Amino acid sequence: MPDYLPLSAFRQGLLPAPCRSCVWWQSVGSQRYSNRTATDKRRLWMAGVEATWGTSGLLLEAGGGAARAAPVIAASINFAPVTALPRLHELPVGPLPEEATLLFCLTVADDQPHSQAKRVVQKALGHLKTRGVEEAYALARSTGNPDDPSACRFFPVDLLAANGFQEVMEHGGLVLMRVDLRGLLALVDRLETAVTRLLHNEPAPSPAAWTQRGT
Repeated sequence: MPDYLPLSAFRQGLLPAPCRSCVWWQSVGSQRYSNRTATDKRRLWMAGVEATWGTSGLLLEAGGGAARAAPVIAASINFAPVTALPRLHELPVGPLPEEATLLFCLTVADDQPHSQAKRVVQKALGHLKTRGVEEAYALARSTGNPDDPSACRFFPVDLLAANGFQEVMEHGGLVLMRVDLRGLLALVDRLETAVTRLLHNEPAPSPAAWTQRGT
């Protein structure tokens, strides 16, 4: 089974190199910081979120291989209360509920299958549900070049839709999407169970059973 680690401030160094010193979501305007300053700024932000809300993401550890001195990360995802992300005030998405959470910056290592992206999003939603979060938002790009270095800030629309998100609004190719986490955890657990059974060649229940009320 995949091994997930909470993305806490002391694990900042496990993020992909470009992410460790990226504070785009945690800042405003176009000011550029040195790598060291940005790394320190991000660490302080993460520690502050942890102190008042909890860890701000998940890391998926790559499986297999010999024992290593440090984990090798296959994928990562970030999340935080919307009130902790200054960049949201500059984006054309309107005010979001203060109690809501935003998912952002999903990364998957080049040697990992594309299915890892969906798995990590599902795990993040289940994790947030257990922490009492009732609704989560994410931003996607409906247009643009996926190879753009800034593309990692946003999700693909189809990935969010496949994980239960629905479009709230669209402006200039930027799509705000929302998922209601109430009642979602059971569905996420069943999806993960189905994937596990498939990987082990075990018969899985019909997908129609996942949406039956009361199950």
